[in-house]
Amino acid sequence: MRARRRLEGRLEPRARRWIERRERITPHEYRGYLSAVEIGLGVDMRMRDRWWEGDLRAIAREAAALGYSSIWTPAADKRVPFDMCATWHEASGLETGIAVAPMSAWTPDRLLSVSKDTFERCGGEFTLGIGTGRLTGAPIRVMREAISIFRGSLPRLRVYLGALGPQMLRLAGERYDGAALNWCTAEHVTWCRERIAAGARAAGRDSADVRIHEYIRVCVDHDAEAARVALAKAVLGYALAMPGADKTKGYRGHFARMGFDEALSELESRRDSGATEDDLARLFPAALLRRVGYAGPPNGARDAFMRLADGLDIAIVRVVASRQNDLTTVRATMAACAPRA
Repeated sequence: MRARRRLEGRLEPRARRWIERRERITPHEYRGYLSAVEIGLGVDMRMRDRWWEGDLRAIAREAAALGYSSIWTPAADKRVPFDMCATWHEASGLETGIAVAPMSAWTPDRLLSVSKDTFERCGGEFTLGIGTGRLTGAPIRVMREAISIFRGSLPRLRVYLGALGPQMLRLAGERYDGAALNWCTAEHVTWCRERIAAGARAAGRDSADVRIHEYIRVCVDHDAEAARVALAKAVLGYALAMPGADKTKGYRGHFARMGFDEALSELESRRDSGATEDDLARLFPAALLRRVGYAGPPNGARDAFMRLADGLDIAIVRVVASRQNDLTTVRATMAACAPRA
């Protein structure tokens, strides 16, 4: 506990001031500033791969009854997530989406084919999110070419760009229907929106036509410490740089832009000295976790989620399991964050 407090004490002043300012709002007080945001449900691959088709249909119907507007899941290199989107829509009538499919794992023709089929099965209520994945060479050019292919072959399909850095955000504003964000503070959403708007203006577009979408991780458990550790583990694979990697790139650079470089460097040093994932999760600064997700009992989830969704057009409750990736976990999280409380 003392080590974690030391880490939290090393947060950059900019980040610490922002946290203090935001936390003047009491933890469970919702001030009603999200009347226009759409709230969707996000299910990750580890959960969905355990389900039968009947489970998929049941979750979709329950999500619709609770007031969710859409259901989303990521895609790796298989078409299974696309078929799931079609099943969800057929069961509930909800919009569905992929956020995101990595271009490093798909050829444009193959991704176009499966997206066209899913779009038709969903009656047009389907959105495709695409990102660079593991591409390292000329990623901006690749994503410019990708949207040109989709625009030319399937113009009615909504396509969002998975974007972290300023150049990709600007490209989303220039060419795409939306930007799919990830692991953002509410303050950083404003930063992203400004860069998206600049891209839209440069292309002669109305920035209001570019939707801003984000997964917000929520881990619900009456054991608050178990929830906190689970959320920390979810962050670890994104926020920490591999030994020798450029800390200005990718998610490591993304978290650094939000003011956590010093705390993450300390965690990386501990990892390189032999600390385990469990050790690092227990040490992960609680202040950082509160800025990018929620971990704790059900009664605090909805208000925390809504504060983090400030400035978004589409906010997705991305379920994080503290114990088991099962239907019970999804149902508990859906209920805790339900738009129709």
